[in-house]
Amino acid sequence: FDTNSASIITFASQMGIHSWDLRCEEEPFGLSARPEIGHLTSMAIGDDNNWIVAGTNQGFLALWDIRFQKLVKVWQHSSATPVNRLATSVAALSNDSSTKPYVVMGCGLNETSIFDISSGSCRNSFRVLAPSLAYVDRGTLPTQYTSMPRLDEVRLSSDLSKRIIGINKTVENLISSRVPPPEPSIHSFCGKIATSGQNFLVTGGTDGCLRYWDFSSSSKCFTVSGLRNSQPRPVYESIDGGSGKIILCRQPPTPEQSEIANVNIPKVMHRGPVRPENRHRDALADVKKLEYPFKGLLTSSRDGMIKFWR
Repeated sequence: FDTNSASIITFASQMGIHSWDLRCEEEPFGLSARPEIGHLTSMAIGDDNNWIVAGTNQGFLALWDIRFQKLVKVWQHSSATPVNRLATSVAALSNDSSTKPYVVMGCGLNETSIFDISSGSCRNSFRVLAPSLAYVDRGTLPTQYTSMPRLDEVRLSSDLSKRIIGINKTVENLISSRVPPPEPSIHSFCGKIATSGQNFLVTGGTDGCLRYWDFSSSSKCFTVSGLRNSQPRPVYESIDGGSGKIILCRQPPTPEQSEIANVNIPKVMHRGPVRPENRHRDALADVKKLEYPFKGLLTSSRDGMIKFWR
């Protein structure tokens, strides 16, 4: 909200969204979240500054109209896991007849998805398979990896005193919130989602890997950083999800020395100096795209390490 007429900071606490006007040192507006959907874990503002979305620790996504300070819609992600990161964009992607509002969600097991919030459908989903599934045939993969994620709309009552969800569902959510969130998971991303040009995302998560995802083709996706020197390179493949596209990253596990053929062990042990690893050694906390003075990526990890990539 940094304009010629106002400079407003917007931030979220566990139970709502707050704002602060830097000129008059007052709170212009506040948006409260219903306690039955969990506490807020992330938020993002729409491109036109007219709406805000926020995610919770129980996988709910809430949409507010800032102009009327009203809760408009609530959905729940099909995984019902914490929403770690959100971003918004208004664009016309492939097969779109007009621009639509999109929300990027870092939610689920090492997964990032792009949802059209005008219909609740998923357009793209980027997933990383567990190393144990790296060599499993696509047809025998669990359905959670080959099916598109969903946003299930929660019906809102005109009576604000009524619960958004029933008491039984609330108890189930309270129990599930005590279960540790899935690991690894995506906690940061940046990229471009626009009507023209090349659309992409760069994601980082608790596995310490920085990955580049191209919307158009899996052959253009790659892992920027995070692999150990002895770790095989991952393979990216695309799946038609019906309403959108799923791109899977198959990351093979690092082979044990006992799994290497005896004839190759001397070559490994006597390969000379090895280039030092440039990867983050802890979970990635944030990723930012820089345009000036140099084009590149700026990443930070949980252990306090900051790296610049060109």
